Amino acid sequence: MTMENESLEAAARAVRDAQEALHAARRNLTRAVLAAYADGEPVSRIAERTGRTTTDVWNVLAVHGITRGGNLNGPQLA
Repeated sequence: MTMENESLEAAARAVRDAQEALHAARRNLTRAVLAAYADGEPVSRIAERTGRTTTDVWNVLAVHGITRGGNLNGPQLA
């Protein structure tokens, strides 16, 4: 194998590792958003603390069945 091929493979591994880390970070952020909301923190404050928009936070909550009315309509992430 040439040095170029090794560099290409190493770069591809680095991208896969970064993608895995990103997915883990997103799962952790989702859990933190759900916990903050469950503790009564307003969506606007969660958005401010996470650097997201309120729409982003509502979308995370909606995926887990939490609507703007505070209703639970589906499964939650444990």
